[in-house]
Order: sequence, then C-alpha cells, then structure tokens
Amino acid sequence: MPGDPLVDPESDCADEAAWMPAPAWLEQELQAYFRDARHVFALQVAVTGTAFQQRVWQRLRQIPPGQLCTYGALAAELSTSARALGQACRANPCPIVVPCHRVVAKTGLGGFAGATHRDLSQRAKLDMKAWLLRHEGVALEARHA
Repeated sequence: MPGDPLVDPESDCADEAAWMPAPAWLEQELQAYFRDARHVFALQVAVTGTAFQQRVWQRLRQIPPGQLCTYGALAAELSTSARALGQACRANPCPIVVPCHRVVAKTGLGGFAGATHRDLSQRAKLDMKAWLLRHEGVALEARHA
C-alpha cells in the first residue's frame, strides 16, 4: 500500500507486500524473549479486533511463559465456546507478544495460526508452536504433541 511504512517501496512483488526489517524497539523485545523465555514483553500492543477478540487477547497476555491453558478451560473462564476461543486465537495478529501458543487442546497441541493437525501442509506452523512451548520449558512429550 502506498505510504505504508512497513511495505518495502523498492519491492517488485506485484501481489505480496515485502516487509521491511522490524523497528529496533521490537527487535530488542523479540531478541530478549528468544534469549530468555521468561521475558515479559513491555510492549503496549494496539491490535484491531472485535470486542470479543480483544477480551481473549487480553487474557492470553496474562498466561505466563511456560504455563499452558486449554481451549476448554479458557473458554469456560470467558463464558464462550472452545471453538470461538480458537477462532480468536487464529485471528491474533501478534502471536508471540499475545501468546496464543500457550493455549492447547485437552489431549494435545491444538492448532496454531490457522493450522491444525489434520492439515499436513501447515505442519510448519504447528512445529513453530511446539518450538515456542519447548523454548518456554514445556514438556510436550507428556502431552502427545
């Protein structure tokens, strides 16, 4: 889009936006997390979503690194369904800062960024979720991930 500071104006991609490097303040926060999974992001995230999505994303930010919550338990806490909660997680535009990877299925990993265990073409996304959880010290083998 013209004037969008995140789109590389030199890009020759007609249909896909080419992203410029992250701002230094964001890169520092992400590097701190990847050095130490206990890092608590000091970012004020202003993301666009429905009131319901905003409520879910706010609750996700309260889940500490290394802790898990199931879709069902979190849905019950928020008086909604696990499916609606999963859809809000899927719509999350900041999946490391707003840690939807800490929400798992009762018997396994669950989905991530729109990927499910049924869709093998999306396996890289589930591998990313598993890596983030392992980085935070979660023992996935016990969860059949």
